[in-house]
Amino acid sequence: MNPLLDSGSTLLLLVLGVGIGVAIFILTIVVLSLVTYKETPVRDRMMSLKGELSEDYIARNKDPFSMLKEGLINFSEPISKSLYGKDKSMLDKTKAVLTEAGVPDGERHVWRLMATCVATAIALMVIGTLVGSIITQDITMGLIAGIVGALIGLRLPTLSLRHQAKKRKDEIRYNLPDTLDFMVVCVEAGLALDSTIMRVADETKTMAPDISHELSRVNRDLNAGIPRIEAFQNLGTRAGVDELRSLCALIIQSDKLGTSIGTTLRVYADDLRVKRRQRAETLASKASIKMTIPLVFFIFPALFIVLTGSAVINMIETFSKTPGG
Repeated sequence: MNPLLDSGSTLLLLVLGVGIGVAIFILTIVVLSLVTYKETPVRDRMMSLKGELSEDYIARNKDPFSMLKEGLINFSEPISKSLYGKDKSMLDKTKAVLTEAGVPDGERHVWRLMATCVATAIALMVIGTLVGSIITQDITMGLIAGIVGALIGLRLPTLSLRHQAKKRKDEIRYNLPDTLDFMVVCVEAGLALDSTIMRVADETKTMAPDISHELSRVNRDLNAGIPRIEAFQNLGTRAGVDELRSLCALIIQSDKLGTSIGTTLRVYADDLRVKRRQRAETLASKASIKMTIPLVFFIFPALFIVLTGSAVINMIETFSKTPGG
């Protein structure tokens, strides 16, 4: 075989592989940005009210990718309504996940999430079909890859949202003892419970924004005339955190029995602080086990090569020498 021809074929395959890898990377970034459930109309609206941007300027100067993303989601919304419009259990589960993730759970946001799932499925189906057909040189395998991509795309936005909800629950669970300390100080200083909630919501905007948001919503419910018991029951159900649900139950019980809310909050804060320390100790004890995987698969092989590489090379050179050579 001609060495020049062989090297040219190898170079062509290398360039083709790099090109396919770059294309897959770009398409992956596109899909991940489609999955990301973040909106910026509030920021644009505030800037327009401040006079920094006009509505026409915002509409004209959206970047092409944002326009493509919005167009694909808008195109997928009627499809999502036809697929999930009669599945009430699915809609209720989606609304619950949105609420736990801190996203408004109105009908518009529910259908937007459904449309994002359909749009991601379409994008991954196209990407899987193209990439599978190019790599395998078989349209059947490409179609199979497209079907697999569509199935993954239908679940990917919901999984991303569930991960966001889990992070939010962890943040609430971690910051709840310190927030209760603020509430204890306010209650023992003579503030009523409603005033305490409003004050703590203002003070914890930076330290614990998720808890501040939930307390602000409770304060709005109370100002709207919703009974205190119902407002706290909604808080416990809405956040999806067991510790916060238990706190709401304790506050409701203290309010019914007329016991000291300050004492109740102090005891519960101490209990939550002990649980937080125990969770930290549990995570610390798991760290050594989790480090085993990168040690075995990444660090030990490299260390083995460094320590024994020169000896192996010398052994190969020694045994490869012909007698008398």
